[in-house]
Order: sequence, then structure tokens, then C-alpha cells
Amino acid sequence: MDAQHAKREATNVTLVGMLLDLLLGVGKIVGGTVTNSFALITDGIHSLTDAGTDIFVLILTRVSHAEPDADHQYGHGRFETLGTIAMGVVFFITAAILLYDSTNRLQLDEPLPTPAVGGIAIALLSIAIKEWIYHYTMRVAKKLNSSLLRANAWHSRTDAISSVAVLIGIIGARQGYPWMDTVAGMFVAMIIAKIGWELCADSLIELVDTAVPKQRREQFESCILSIDGIRGITELRSRTTGGKIILEVRLLVNSYISVSEGHQLGELANKSIINQFGDVSEVLIHIDPIQHEATKDESLLPERSEVIASLKACWSHLINQHSIASVDLHYLSGTIEVDLVLDVDELSMATARDLETAIEAEPHITKLRIFNKLHESNHDSAAS
Repeated sequence: MDAQHAKREATNVTLVGMLLDLLLGVGKIVGGTVTNSFALITDGIHSLTDAGTDIFVLILTRVSHAEPDADHQYGHGRFETLGTIAMGVVFFITAAILLYDSTNRLQLDEPLPTPAVGGIAIALLSIAIKEWIYHYTMRVAKKLNSSLLRANAWHSRTDAISSVAVLIGIIGARQGYPWMDTVAGMFVAMIIAKIGWELCADSLIELVDTAVPKQRREQFESCILSIDGIRGITELRSRTTGGKIILEVRLLVNSYISVSEGHQLGELANKSIINQFGDVSEVLIHIDPIQHEATKDESLLPERSEVIASLKACWSHLINQHSIASVDLHYLSGTIEVDLVLDVDELSMATARDLETAIEAEPHITKLRIFNKLHESNHDSAAS
């Protein structure tokens, strides 16, 4: 699914939820006032905060699904993470206000009013609507793998649960226990606080780049190691941004394959992960030769230009410099191996031994392999 389609789906589900939250919030506040139900008024305020967070989600969803740009080269997923934390903070503030009001209400000297029967009908309607919003939003959240929409869906579920508590409180108050209406409001506040904590905790885990669980790591490794030519994995790092996983992998391949073949193996690993795991957005791959062992002296090895200059100086009296077709260097385990390709009609064993003997004084070179370039085939030229 492309970013534009995902953005449209996220926008549509948020707009539907926002409109229903606005209607429910106003309806419950008015209904609670008319029926003398403090819990219903509290639940209405909760629904209005939902509408406010829906607007917040709408803005952040547009931002988080935007394509990477020059200033945000890894995308805008972190905005979704920060938005989820902000929603959690809103939940905490809402819960604190509701708990404060409920506590003060219980401490009043005058008798608490008994809610009218109409409050029961309003609570039942609220439960039904909020459950529908929850299932609708969660379905889209799973489809888009959006932590922000998933958070918003759970927010709707908390509304449904809080409305159940309100319903119980109103019924209890009408049965001669008027304090139950206020206690129901306190229960709503505690539910909101719990969800706020969970949202903040999960998003903070993502914000500090916590690695994926061991089981997911093993799945990624199994997928990569199934590719012919990849000999092992020395490192696999992961982090999550906006519900999407970014992987950094170091792969081991045969030490003597070409750069282009190593690149091809990296591309195969990248495509395999992306195609098999929908929640992975990017795979950064580094290729290492299988005989490669990092040592503290590795950085002291001479660069290619220095090695080539030394080799030509050693061989200047043995072969014509123009007969050297190519020189490939293999930096392996703190040493250098040399593949020499010569464009000559014939190379004697004595000359080959002399070439090898001439570089024995070079401290970093441990092996020389000599090849004769007899023929170079060009399929494109042959076809034409």
C-alpha cells in the first residue's frame, strides 16, 4: 500500500471517530445535566477530549505518512511516536481532573442527587457507538500497522468501558446508593490513567531505539540465511519508528567474490526481508568477507595506491608493466592477498616464482596468485 492511500484511510477513520466523539460528548454532557448524573457529565468530557485527540491524530497522521525529504531522510515516523506520547499525557491530565472533581464531590455535606432513568439510555447508546468506533479504527490500524491509530482505537475502547461503569453507577444510584454515580466517575478516571501510562511507556521504548524481541530477530536472520551465497550474520541491529522497523545487518560472504556479486547478495537480502515482513520499512546492509577479522592493526594496512606502487617497483625488472591486466587486492584478517592478472602469451614457472620471491620483503602481503588473461568474451559484441 502506497503512502498516499495509507494517509487517506487513516484520515477517513479519524474523521468518523472525531465526528461521533463530538456528538457523544455534547450529548452526554447535556444528558448528564438534565438527568443529574455526574458520571455521565464526566464521560461526556472524556468524549470531548477524544475529539480533541482525534484532531491531533489527524494532523500527525498526515505528517508521519509523508515521504522522506532532505530534512527527514528516514521518514517522519517519529512524529507518530511523539504524538502517541502526547496523547498519553492528555490521558493523564484528563484522569487527574476527573479524580479531583470526583473526590471533592464525595466530600460534600449535602446529599448527592439521584440520576434520572434517561441517563441509562444515554449510557447504553454511548457503549454501542464507542464499541463500533473501536472495531472500525482497530481494523484500519492493523491494516496500516499504525501505532497512533491503534492508540486511538484503544482510546475508544476505554470510552466504552467507562460508559459501562457509568451505566452501573447510574443504576446503583437509582437503587438507593447515590455515591455510586460519583465512584463510577472515579473508575473512568483510573481507566484513562492506565491507558495513558501504557501509551507513554510503549512509545518511550520506541523513542529510545529499543531492539525488536529475540523472536523477531530470529525470524529476520532465518530469512536472510536462506539466501544462497550468504555465509553468516555478524551483526543485526534494529529500531522502530512510527510502527515500522529499520534493520542494520552485517553479512558474511565468500572472501573472493566480486564487489558486484556481494552487492547483489545484499540486494537479495534486502528484498527478501521487505517482501516477507510488512512492518520492515528499510534494511541497511554491510558486506564483510568471511575471513575478515577486525584487528587493531587493520587501519595500518597500506592503501591500494601504495601497494600497487610497491608491487610495480618489485616487478619492474621481471615483467613489462604494460602486460599487467589487473591487480586485485584482498584485505583479509590484517593481511593482503594479491591476485595478479597478466596479458601475456606465455608465463614460465621460473618467472612466476621470481614474481613471488620479489615481494617477500613486503610485510603485509602474504599470498600471490597469478593468472594469465588468455581471452575476454563480450556477449554483447558477439550478439551484435
